[in-house]
Amino acid sequence: MNGLLDLQLSNLWPAVTLAIGFPLVMLILNESISACARRGLAISRALRTTRNLVAPSLAVLIFARSVLALSSVSTSMRLIQSVFLVFLLYAALGVVNDVIFGRGTQESWRARVPKLFADLSRAVLVALGALVIYSHVWGHEVQGALTALGVGSVVIGLALQEPLGNIVSGLMLLFERPLKVGDWVNAEGVTGKVIEINWRSVHIQTSTRELRIVPNVRLYKGAFSNLSRPTDIRTEVIQIGFSYDDPPNRVKEVLGALLRETPGVLSDPAPAIRTVEYGDFSVIYKVIFSVARQEELASTRDALMTRLWYVARREGLSIPFPITMEYSPGENPGAPKASPQELLRNHPRFKPALKDASVGQPSVVEFAKGEVVQGKDRPFHGFGLILQGRAALRIVDRHGHYTGVGEIGVGECFGETIVSGMSGDGFSIVALQDLKVMIFDSKTMNDLLNSSPGLAAEIGEAIESRRQATMSAKRHHSAAKVARSM
Repeated sequence: MNGLLDLQLSNLWPAVTLAIGFPLVMLILNESISACARRGLAISRALRTTRNLVAPSLAVLIFARSVLALSSVSTSMRLIQSVFLVFLLYAALGVVNDVIFGRGTQESWRARVPKLFADLSRAVLVALGALVIYSHVWGHEVQGALTALGVGSVVIGLALQEPLGNIVSGLMLLFERPLKVGDWVNAEGVTGKVIEINWRSVHIQTSTRELRIVPNVRLYKGAFSNLSRPTDIRTEVIQIGFSYDDPPNRVKEVLGALLRETPGVLSDPAPAIRTVEYGDFSVIYKVIFSVARQEELASTRDALMTRLWYVARREGLSIPFPITMEYSPGENPGAPKASPQELLRNHPRFKPALKDASVGQPSVVEFAKGEVVQGKDRPFHGFGLILQGRAALRIVDRHGHYTGVGEIGVGECFGETIVSGMSGDGFSIVALQDLKVMIFDSKTMNDLLNSSPGLAAEIGEAIESRRQATMSAKRHHSAAKVARSM
């Protein structure tokens, strides 16, 4: 009788402790979860798993062992222990996923951990947990299981030789780290950005939004180029041919200016132009320039190649090409182009001036969209009449900040201060569209103004309008600067 009473009393204290301790633990976990959620901590999800699964299963385990006094070798007790260890393993996997390998900032070490390494860590953790349950809970010998696993591994290895080769190659790529997620690579004839590295393959997203999947073993055994190493800076080489009539130093001067003015081309490392070959139809030059990263290469190359055509025409350089021209019977390849007088007759304001003044032989040049037509580092000599397109007038402060003050279009003039209405150092003209401009020298423009008072008055009104717009923009800029400083 006393023995039964002692047994009941010995079971009473664990029951009382469990009855008081379990609600207290649940209360602490609830408060911890709320605090972590408010701060945005990744561990909050692992704490929820502990509250919902681990803590209740642990309470059941303590109740069964200490209150019900179940034998540790009984099937019921082993099942309870197995369930608890599985829930504990699930919570540990949550810590690995959310806390250790969770999403971090781009500069954090978590963002740089390969997905393959995270998968391998989870696999090792699951294997250890299964081993503990198999040996500690169910009492089986680990050596026998390992021996059977070794024999089975040989059979599985022979059957899955290629997939396992990809896994091993992936591990070697992981340890060697020749590439990482976010790198631009050239592999298997494809250039793209690495978006995932997993057990079997590397996923590469091309510039055409295609997903190219390359097996790890082919990357490990073959050769590929990492375009993001050792730095993100990318250097491009373009070959251009110019006529034998164009002096090489003149060509290099024009190409150098073009490179300096093209957005995206880095000044460090400095671009370079090399004379490399005397071809059948042209002198071949290499244009070497760099951009900050691979993503900017296509747009910068496009801007450079587009502007090259306009610059070559303005500077009188020829880009020859071997071609045979075919003309129809009624076509005259030697027909003269429209004269300057004929072009000016399309602009009403110049018609009266053409009766009493000679325009001589002004040149017609073209500018690409986005090019600076006139500015601090690009003076414009003479006077320009826009025949086609539109351009923006901007003022620039001493810090290099631009403010738009208006636009000019077909039939409007610009050039020296007498026409532009603005000082040369404080403003610029940028083409908003492809521009075609007729350029007059100072004498010709003075003759046109003197022969047509109406034209002079009209241009004078344009000058005053631009001056007023410039002054208003400067006052607004100064007021905004004062407001920011207050």
